[in-house]
Amino acid sequence: MKEEEKQTKKPVPMKGMKKMKKRWVYPAVYLSFAAVILTSVLWYQNDAKNEKENTTPKSAFEDNGAAVPVSLTKEKFQMPVADPESVEVVKDFFSSDSTAEEQEAALVFYNNIYYQNRGVDLAAENGKSFDVTAALSGNVVKVAKDPALGWVVEVEHDKGVVTHYSSLASASVKEGDQVKQGTVLGKAGQNAYDKDSKIHAHFEVRKDGEAVDPVMALDQSVAQLATDVDSQRKEMKKQEEKKAEEQKEQKPAEQKKSPEPKADDKGSKDMKKDEGKSGKDGKDANNEKEESSTQSSEDSDAAPSGTKTSADDSGAQD
Repeated sequence: MKEEEKQTKKPVPMKGMKKMKKRWVYPAVYLSFAAVILTSVLWYQNDAKNEKENTTPKSAFEDNGAAVPVSLTKEKFQMPVADPESVEVVKDFFSSDSTAEEQEAALVFYNNIYYQNRGVDLAAENGKSFDVTAALSGNVVKVAKDPALGWVVEVEHDKGVVTHYSSLASASVKEGDQVKQGTVLGKAGQNAYDKDSKIHAHFEVRKDGEAVDPVMALDQSVAQLATDVDSQRKEMKKQEEKKAEEQKEQKPAEQKKSPEPKADDKGSKDMKKDEGKSGKDGKDANNEKEESSTQSSEDSDAAPSGTKTSADDSGAQD
């Protein structure tokens, strides 16, 4: 009996459960793959971010002292002195937009010739020497003593910008040095080129070799200065092209007016005709005068005989 019950109580397979198990296999596989891919993407992004943070310097120099482009920093131009309030501008930059009086004040007289001041001259209020500092971080590309300018130091920056420091009594750096903003470059002194300024420092800012007003560069980054200078040059180029086009348009207008001399030629021809005609008339008149004079002379020659004849006639009458 018990054996019969065991036989009758055989386990019945649950088809629905098997289907359920099979149904979740593929989604589980898909989810596993998706999780792996998502994890890989997140890991890659995090790694790239860390690499970028590690390669971006916090200053103009790496830990090993190697220079990096100044454009990566947010530095802005500053006066090339430690204390800007202790100095004053004794000679301004020569600008074509300045008044005649300002332009005259921005001239340098040297060897009986007047030169335009291509920077600004800074002098201490007490007339003494002072430290001249780098207006911006960069690479020292020139250190030399000039017989007219004194010691000259030039620092190269990004985007073709170079700062020039001259009229220095001494130089504290050498070519190839990497300098930070505010680094002492030398001491202000006198030079033979601009004796009127006495003890001073001459400061220039150049973009692609052309002088730029240093006052314009102050409180600007290299990128901002380069953008402003390029915009000004483009505007000047447009004005020059416009002026050239206007001159070209004026030339054809002048050429159209040029036929006027032809009328003069015609008039001159008419005058020549009239002159020829008058000359001819004059010749005819002269001929007539000559003929009349010859005729009158003939008549005068014949007059005595006539008189004599008349006398004879009268005598005959008597």
